[in-house]
Amino acid sequence: MGAHLRRGWSYRANIAVRAVAGSLGAYLVAACFAAAAARTLPLPRLDAVIPATMLAFVVAPVATIWAFLAPGPLRALGGILAASALLAGIAWVAGMPPA
Repeated sequence: MGAHLRRGWSYRANIAVRAVAGSLGAYLVAACFAAAAARTLPLPRLDAVIPATMLAFVVAPVATIWAFLAPGPLRALGGILAASALLAGIAWVAGMPPA
């Protein structure tokens, strides 16, 4: 029997947690990044949304790659949640830009 067939549930759970952190978590990080960047860029509202969203398309794959490179599955999930909480906090503190 091959070595790949002997892997247990812990390996499968490890990959499942990383896949969830890398897909749904990356979307969460990218959305929070776009909100924070759009509110902190020194541009008018409509002009700040486009570069913030374009940069978020770079942040999402970086978050996915980090989720699979993290030392453990819980650290991957925790790092994704911490990054999204930090970015959401920045967006909340920045508030709406003046019109």
